Amino acid sequence: MKIFSKIVFLSAVAFFIQACVTDYYLANRFVVQETDIPVLIIPPSELILTYTPVHPDSIQPDTSDGNGNYRPDFLPAVDDSVFVAHFMNSLRNRLDLLYVKHYGPDQLDEFFELEEPGYIFIIAQMELLEYNETEYFEGRRGTDRYIARENIRVLENNVWFEFLKLHDPDFDMQVLFNIHATSDYVDGRFLRLNDGSVVFDPDRYPLTISDVYDLAWYSGEINADKIFDHIMNIHVRREYGRDTPYYFRYDMDTHSIYESVDPPFIEITQPAGDEQ
Repeated sequence: MKIFSKIVFLSAVAFFIQACVTDYYLANRFVVQETDIPVLIIPPSELILTYTPVHPDSIQPDTSDGNGNYRPDFLPAVDDSVFVAHFMNSLRNRLDLLYVKHYGPDQLDEFFELEEPGYIFIIAQMELLEYNETEYFEGRRGTDRYIARENIRVLENNVWFEFLKLHDPDFDMQVLFNIHATSDYVDGRFLRLNDGSVVFDPDRYPLTISDVYDLAWYSGEINADKIFDHIMNIHVRREYGRDTPYYFRYDMDTHSIYESVDPPFIEITQPAGDEQ
């Protein structure tokens, strides 16, 4: 009877300890202890330059012909190789700070000889998209309401990753997407003129070509953070034994972990029936 009671007691203790190992604890342990995570990064084969008068999601058949006066300001001046180099250098630098051991195309043999778990991120496609957008400004005075519209130029860096696990043939490849954008900055005020009319007086801070390459650098940093977060959430779910209704994100600047309802990347699922 005493032996049975002892077994029950030890089982209860083991269950209690397991219950105390929370998903947050696992995420924190990953950040603190899981260093030198092997990750293979394959750069994009090219940078796709795309111009559209408005964002592709906003194009409608009856309005697409009315934007013929717009032309790209930056795409003709962008050096593709410099943009990609800025992105890749930034991504690698950030991964170093996150203690991720990254490999490149010249280290394929070394990477695939690893016996430990590893991860593969292939940049299948990278796009620099330029388009125009309308920003609205509102002012009120008493019951009067004023609306102004200003056109701004937007640049988006869109990145598609193919994600795989090393030594895991049963893992289905994931397609992960991320977007990072910058634009002209416009501020201003409404002024009443002597004749009683109201006009909007804008302060414009337009993009420059250096902002384009800054976009590549910041995009590289953000994608490195998301690579780390994606791996961390895989680790947490595997160790925790089940899914959670949220995702963990790591803020390297504040050395803190927080929860988010959104995953690090947007996972693009293949429509049923499209499998080759």
